Amino acid sequence: MTDEDKKFTAWHEAGHALVNVVLEHTHPLHKVTIIPRGQSLGSTMSLPKTDILSRRRKEMLDMLAVMMAGRIAEEIVSGDISTGAAGDIQQATNMARSMVTQWGMSDKLGMVQYGDDDEYIFLGREMGRGKIYSEFTAQEIDSEVKRIIDEQYKIARDLINSNLDKLELIAKSLLEYETLDGQQVEEIVRTGKFTPPAPTPHVDPPQGAPAGTPLPEVPGKPSPPKLPGLGSPAPAPV
Repeated sequence: MTDEDKKFTAWHEAGHALVNVVLEHTHPLHKVTIIPRGQSLGSTMSLPKTDILSRRRKEMLDMLAVMMAGRIAEEIVSGDISTGAAGDIQQATNMARSMVTQWGMSDKLGMVQYGDDDEYIFLGREMGRGKIYSEFTAQEIDSEVKRIIDEQYKIARDLINSNLDKLELIAKSLLEYETLDGQQVEEIVRTGKFTPPAPTPHVDPPQGAPAGTPLPEVPGKPSPPKLPGLGSPAPAPV
């Protein structure tokens, strides 16, 4: 990864982390890192406080804003956009579409399920049969999906623009330390300051005895007692 890519990744992940901490209905931020793993140049992780049994609309709307925040922050520092937000866009689109078509979370389209649960996974199968809703409804669905994403994009952009100093501090801290935990990011958002982690104490590795060092003699074990009848053999008769 080049220094420029690392910089853009730091701002991208800082955008996710900032909006995750600021919004009310997100899960607590666990960790943000710019250490590459697989196809990902960085990642921002949040963990729920309890087991997830169901999701609420407010929670998912805030999640969409967090997904949008990475692209916004990256564009601020680079003056351009990249393919780095492809995964965020795909995930946000799938979630918004499910909100509209599966979970009845669109006031405009109501509590109606549009299509099968696996409609957007097995597209090849759907091409072989007619849709169970009209072309007009399909356009309404697309319009609602875009509206939901656009609204959360604006929320994320407004939050970032009003916290640019904190966004920059998170990004610079990531460039220096590569990984921040949730409490460190929350400190930046709350106070505008960052407390660097304590340096890891230096501990010399254990070393063996130098070559040629005589080992101490181990005291000999006491001889076992002689058992009756097992003494030295008697001399043979002449």
